[in-house]
Amino acid sequence: MWFPDEHYRVIVSSLLVVVCGFVLAQLVHVLFYLTHKIITSRTKTDLDDKILDVSRRSVQRIIVVWGFYIATDWLDDVYQGTWTHYADGIFFVIVVFLISVLISNINRVVMEWYVTSIAVRTDSPVDDEIVPLVKRVSNLLLYSIAGIICLDHFHIDIKALVVSLGVGSFAVAFAAQETLANMIAGFVIMVDRPFRVGDRIRVTATQQVGDVIQVGLRSTKILDFDNNIVTIPNAQIIKGDIINFSYPEAAMRVKIEIGIAYGSDIEKAKKIMEGTCASFPVILTDPAPKAYLVGFGDSALNMIVVARASHYKEAFEVSDQIRIKIHDEFVKAGIEIPFPQRVVHMQKN
Repeated sequence: MWFPDEHYRVIVSSLLVVVCGFVLAQLVHVLFYLTHKIITSRTKTDLDDKILDVSRRSVQRIIVVWGFYIATDWLDDVYQGTWTHYADGIFFVIVVFLISVLISNINRVVMEWYVTSIAVRTDSPVDDEIVPLVKRVSNLLLYSIAGIICLDHFHIDIKALVVSLGVGSFAVAFAAQETLANMIAGFVIMVDRPFRVGDRIRVTATQQVGDVIQVGLRSTKILDFDNNIVTIPNAQIIKGDIINFSYPEAAMRVKIEIGIAYGSDIEKAKKIMEGTCASFPVILTDPAPKAYLVGFGDSALNMIVVARASHYKEAFEVSDQIRIKIHDEFVKAGIEIPFPQRVVHMQKN
C-alpha cells in the first residue's frame, strides 16, 4: 500500500477529487465552447446560445464545489465530529444554491426570450403580464425546494414546516379566490381569444358596449361611447356571452324602420328606401340593400330596409343620414308618414 495510514490515504484521495474537479471544470469549459462553435452558432434562434452562456460558469462552479463537498464528506468519515462536518454542510448548501441559481438563470433566459421573440408578435398583452408572474412564482418554488433540501440534509424535521406552508397556502388561496378566478379567466381569454385589443364588443353579463383598449391578467378595459374607461373583471366577462362586432369582419348591418300611410305605393316606397341606402359610399353593394314590408300597424304599414355598412364605427352615423334622406325622398314622392290615429267614441249618459 502506498499509504498504509488510513488518514493519509483519505487526505490524498480528497485532494485528488478536488484536483479532478478543477480539471473537469476546464474540460466542461472546452465542451461548452465546442458545442457553441459546432451546433448552437448555426441555429436560427439565439435561445440556445444564451442558455449556454449562463450555464457555462455555473456548471464549472458546481463541479468545483461538488469536488470539495465529496472531499470533505470523505474526510468527515475519518475525522468525525471535527471541522469537516461543518465544512461538509457548507459545501452542500453552496452546491444546492449554485444549482438553484443555474436553473433560475435558465428560466430567466427562456422567459426573456419568449417576451422578446414571441409575445411581441401577439396583439394581447396578457402573455406579457403572465411571463413575469410565472418567473416569480417558479423562482419562489425553486428556492423553497432548495431550502427544504438543505434542511433535510441537516436532519431538521420539515414536516411541521410543510404542513404550515400548506395551511398558509390554503388560507391565501381562500382569501384571494376572486383574484385567482380573474387570473384563470385571463388565461382562458388569452387562449380562447374571443376578442383582441381594438375590437368592439358587447359583454352580455353587464350589457356593456365599447372598444377593447387593454386585456389584462385580472381585468379588461373597455372604452365606452361616453369616452369613459370601464374596467370589467375577467371572471365576469367569461360568465356570459360576448358579442364581437369586429370579428370575423368589421362590416355591420344597418336596419332602418319606418311606417307609411295605408294606400301608399309599397313598391315605390321600397325602391326609394333601397336607392337611398345604396347612394351612400359607406353602404356595401354586396349584399345590396333590401326593403321589406314587415307588418300592418294600427296607423301605418311597417317597412324596414336592411343594408350593411363597411365598418361598425360608421354604422350609427350613416343610419342617421339614411333616415333623413328617406324622409326627404318620401316627401318629394308624396308618400305620407302618418301620425298615430285613434278613434274615440263618446257615450252619452
